[in-house]
Amino acid sequence: MSWSGLLRCTAMEKNGRTVISDCYYEGSLKLTRPIYLHPSQPAIYLIHVGGGYVDGDRYKTEIMLQEKAQLIATTQSATKIYKTIKMPVQQYTSIYLDHQSVFEFFPDPVIAYEKAQFYQEMVVYMKESSTFIYGDIITPGWSESGELFCYDRIRSKLKIYYEGDLMLFDHLYLEPSKGMTGILQMEGYTHFGSLFVISPFMTKNFLQQFERMAARFPASAHLGWSIPMIPGLIVRVFAHETYVIETVFQMIHQFIREECFQEGPIFLRKY
Repeated sequence: MSWSGLLRCTAMEKNGRTVISDCYYEGSLKLTRPIYLHPSQPAIYLIHVGGGYVDGDRYKTEIMLQEKAQLIATTQSATKIYKTIKMPVQQYTSIYLDHQSVFEFFPDPVIAYEKAQFYQEMVVYMKESSTFIYGDIITPGWSESGELFCYDRIRSKLKIYYEGDLMLFDHLYLEPSKGMTGILQMEGYTHFGSLFVISPFMTKNFLQQFERMAARFPASAHLGWSIPMIPGLIVRVFAHETYVIETVFQMIHQFIREECFQEGPIFLRKY
């Protein structure tokens, strides 16, 4: 099976410091050398060298964290989905988290342009003692008419296998032709974000502190949160601008790093 881009990366803990022990990529996907925003925790930037995703593109990314490894990942720029007449753009991501590993993944937004079709699926295999933090943002792209939501459809799936059992299955499906602005859809907003935190640190005490902290979120953000069947937190955000959702995610991420890991804040955006 051929891929427009393929990327594999393995991180391991060595002498109290996480290092990239194995890395392979081909096609349109690349990976930067790790940047140590924290002395023991590298950050990597996933790069798409083509400038945008087009008709029939297929991408696969595999990231593995060995025991006690800690890794931060983001992208170099937004995922831009252009017109796809025949075949949707497909993106598959597999993540493997061993005992006591921590993976923080905050890609730039997905921007779907006119006539775009996009399918993405992320599957996470994690242990009870590992931590997975993931933020995903979807925004409408430019269209010749100037109207919003001119893409054909977006389907996004997240599956989390927790100690071998499928414990979380999130399925987002957006099809503008069937209505996007009403109740149970975008409800008048244009930008949508989901933040998933699965971790043994998501205790009742932490969640109570989070509820108090939520009062400081930007007033322009419309959001809600829920608790899954496994220790974790799921936050949904509606807004009219990307930076509003990014601000909410940054506040939550910083709060988690301070309260759960006693680590300082980090800033991943490139602008």
